[in-house]
Amino acid sequence: MALGDGLPAVAAFSLVEAYVLQRTVFEDTAFQTVCLGVLGVNFLLNAVYGLIIWPFMLNPLRHLPKIQGSHSEMVFDSPRGTKPLHWMKTIPNEGLLHIRDMFNQSYLLPTNHQALLDIMSTNTYDFEKPWRARNFLARIIGFGMITSEGAAHKKQRKALTPAFNIKNIRSMYSLMWNKTGQLLDELENEMKNSPMEGTKPEEQEGKIEMSEWASRLTLDIIGPIAMGRDFGSLHNKENKVAESFARILEPTKEKLAFLVMNFALPQWMARRVPWRMNTVLNVETAYLRSICDEIVREKRISLAESKASAQDLEADILGTMMLGGDFTDAELVDQMLTFLAAGHETTASALTWACYLLHLHPEYQNRLREEIRAKIPSGDSPITHQDLESLPLLNGVCQEVLRLYPTVPTTIREAVRNTVVAGKYIPKGTRLVICPWAINRIPLFWGDNGEDFLPERWIDTDKNGNRVPNNNGGASTNYAQITFLHGQRSCIGKDFARAELRCALAGVVGRFAFEMQDPKQEIHISGAVTIKPVEGMHLRMRRVDEW
Repeated sequence: MALGDGLPAVAAFSLVEAYVLQRTVFEDTAFQTVCLGVLGVNFLLNAVYGLIIWPFMLNPLRHLPKIQGSHSEMVFDSPRGTKPLHWMKTIPNEGLLHIRDMFNQSYLLPTNHQALLDIMSTNTYDFEKPWRARNFLARIIGFGMITSEGAAHKKQRKALTPAFNIKNIRSMYSLMWNKTGQLLDELENEMKNSPMEGTKPEEQEGKIEMSEWASRLTLDIIGPIAMGRDFGSLHNKENKVAESFARILEPTKEKLAFLVMNFALPQWMARRVPWRMNTVLNVETAYLRSICDEIVREKRISLAESKASAQDLEADILGTMMLGGDFTDAELVDQMLTFLAAGHETTASALTWACYLLHLHPEYQNRLREEIRAKIPSGDSPITHQDLESLPLLNGVCQEVLRLYPTVPTTIREAVRNTVVAGKYIPKGTRLVICPWAINRIPLFWGDNGEDFLPERWIDTDKNGNRVPNNNGGASTNYAQITFLHGQRSCIGKDFARAELRCALAGVVGRFAFEMQDPKQEIHISGAVTIKPVEGMHLRMRRVDEW
């Protein structure tokens, strides 16, 4: 059979195929070139729009007072919040300061009552933690109260609020005071084993590293209250739970750099970076999660077998949550991780900084000891919540510590929809840096002595001439102190933390006098999420009489 000019059919088809193939290859190459060109032009146009046109010509935030500095200055600030405080003091503004990062993405610093009110109360759910930040935090504490957003957060908050009402917290004072007593005994033992050079044994004076002991105390308080488990870390220096938290929260520059990387990269990528910190985090969080999982399973079995009464289960937060039936076991584990981490770190940090401030201001230390001893006969005496809540200087010192040294000095939010802050239109995607370190000290709220330690701010005189505690520190708004934030996203355990700090500080100051082992030592403040003294808090402690 022939085709056309007499070529065999097979040969003719081969020529056609060759022609078609040649044309297809040519056309595919041209098509790919056109596609790559279009993608390149599109990328370039998007880059020009995102880096130049939008931020400098269209962004409605471009007219706000601008910070002449780098966004990275806030990230690596030491302590974090120092730069924002300087900017708030020196740049005139009406509630918002504007700064751009290296990609010209907008960040805002809220600086006045209205801006803070809109972000934390009026339009709370217009703002969320950026997803990468949440994902990283969830590696440590799961998706509990701190990392949940929107409807999930509302559900959790509603279910957990009853456990943190003031009546329940006041019922916890006896446990807190009992654990404080255990701490005092352990500190005495440590002092005997680590006496100061040149002192006699009967002088009862020795060396103490307070930040570690503070962390052990608060862990042994939150354990029974949150999940009915006493970790016994005060009596056991080899306690694995305490060691795991210490490794995760140890304040180093490496951890801060690791945090920045995790905020910049997706978690699937950040986890694969060959960095020692990834291994540390994986090992320690896996252990802590296994402990919480074990506790939840044990309590669930106890509930199923009816070995525990409803009253027994309600003795701790985990039991109350189980009886409510609002959480799966996996969600309960996340909540327990959150309570363990946040519930002991806040007060441990505050007690450490309280000792530091009272070292710097020994006159307050002496006055506070007199006030405590006048109300409480000895460190072994039982107490009630009224005993501690009624002491004006104790409450003033605690409030000043929490104001000047907020555990989390800065936090970040992202607008998830177009919204308004301080009368200014805020486009979706704008990030806001909320800075307790700066707000808690800003002259706008606290006057020219906002950075000074003045417990008297929190003390009033009643009509009978008696000194009584106040809750505002003399500021015109409660948004002047945002250590625990405010509104629907405020720390649910803020009253618990304050009660815990009252007990711990009353016990330590009531029994001991202290100062730095090296009075000339310079304390450096650091930490990835929370702030701690890099060098630790090495105190020279002395028992004062019998109390």
